[in-house]
Amino acid sequence: GLRFHPCRGSMSLGESKGGLPPDSVVEDEDSILADTELMIKRFHDPKPGSMCRVAVAPCSPFSVTPELMRESAALARRHGLRMHTHVAETLDEEKFCLERFGKRPMELMEDLGWTGDDVWYAHGIHLNDAEVDRVAKTKTGIAHCPSSNMRLGAGACRVADLVRAGARVGLGVDGSASNEDANIAMEVHQALLLARVNGGPKALDARNAWRLATSGGAECLGRDDCGALAPGKCADVALFRIDDLAHAGIADPLAGLALAPPARASAVIVNGRVVVFDGRLLNADEDEIAREIAAT
Repeated sequence: GLRFHPCRGSMSLGESKGGLPPDSVVEDEDSILADTELMIKRFHDPKPGSMCRVAVAPCSPFSVTPELMRESAALARRHGLRMHTHVAETLDEEKFCLERFGKRPMELMEDLGWTGDDVWYAHGIHLNDAEVDRVAKTKTGIAHCPSSNMRLGAGACRVADLVRAGARVGLGVDGSASNEDANIAMEVHQALLLARVNGGPKALDARNAWRLATSGGAECLGRDDCGALAPGKCADVALFRIDDLAHAGIADPLAGLALAPPARASAVIVNGRVVVFDGRLLNADEDEIAREIAAT
């Protein structure tokens, strides 16, 4: 019952050919492109209000060849799909790009056709001032993943600078290897605090932290049909209780939810349908899912 944007990821450049991923996880590039076409045909729904849209997502500039990046971009644009990859997450990535291509990651992405309003990057941490401006001017999106970035010691995204420049910035949880909870409310909390650590108390306020998690994310995904409560948009709503002890006496509910220990949504409505009530999934057995995962 959740709105889903699966990304067909890919890695084709293993260690033996100068990439960073182990050879055991890479795929043949023709197979990657063919399978991406299959995923599009089978799952992608471009209609307004769509519950499933596929994106094309080579993993990163150090795990695929430039040729695959170009061909993936051409495939995505031929089908009107969005494009996603990891960019400027670590200094190791920056070093790799400079040594292998003679370019910084953002410059490489531009050369490969990987900027524009149909592209969003995960992380975007190590961007200089000119690159922040280029991200904004090309309308490329950034998915800020604060919990993952802090856990891995990768650095901190320049969220306040990107927002001031007019860039599209949303929030992400990265993956299970660097984020056990995958709780977007936690990312609101972390994004707000991390921005203030780096930029002072006015770097980011609670309302704009929640905006990153809602309309900011929708902008990155190219969704003008959701991300806000407004006439004509999809009825996607998350409800949080603020009548518990942790939130007692708060003057500003949005600030209280962002600054207090992250809460689990009490209810979630997707496309007008209730899928979570009283903090529990209605369409799946959470306990059974947990048992299945623990048994693997």
